[in-house]
Amino acid sequence: MTYKANITVSNEQTPEKYRAFRPKFIQLLGRYFLKAFNWRVDGSIPATTDNQNIIIIIGPHTSNWDGIFGFAAILGLDIKITFFGKHSLFKQPILGKFLNYMGGIPVDKTKPGIGLTDIAIQNMSKLNGSLLAMAPEGTRAKTEKLKSGFLRIAHATEGKVFLAAIDFGSKKILLDSFFEFSGNYEHDITYVREYYKNFQGKYPENY
Repeated sequence: MTYKANITVSNEQTPEKYRAFRPKFIQLLGRYFLKAFNWRVDGSIPATTDNQNIIIIIGPHTSNWDGIFGFAAILGLDIKITFFGKHSLFKQPILGKFLNYMGGIPVDKTKPGIGLTDIAIQNMSKLNGSLLAMAPEGTRAKTEKLKSGFLRIAHATEGKVFLAAIDFGSKKILLDSFFEFSGNYEHDITYVREYYKNFQGKYPENY
């Protein structure tokens, strides 16, 4: 799939099966926002020939700005995607409506007995050919090791993991490629962590 190189982001980077078909002016808001900050989206969302779910992991996640530029990219790409957020955010009148509109699902992490990964698996298992976005770190704070949730979700739902990155150095969001599992969680997590060292977070010291 190709698009004009001088365009910041385009819905042509999104296969029709993953399009949200939002109103044109909503898509333009995302594109103009990215353009105003001199950001762009490179690459494209992959088209699959089956109904496999795709888990898009994006990093390095070091700031709330990741989400702001990420939402702008989602609008500009006109992509229909699922993500999870703190349930308290969804209770705020305006923000809650926005997060729901963007495909967000509230998660109460204070409830015992079930974690984010289990909730994601339950939701993804009900869907066919859906996209789920998540940060492999699971937090904006510095962490020595990535969480294995994205691998567990992919294995449990027979989905694929797609690598995406946000780079504040080049002001670019990269839609890169599928990640091939080795079958060894530790090896795969180490590989992904090293991959994201190629990109500059808003606060590099947090990665």
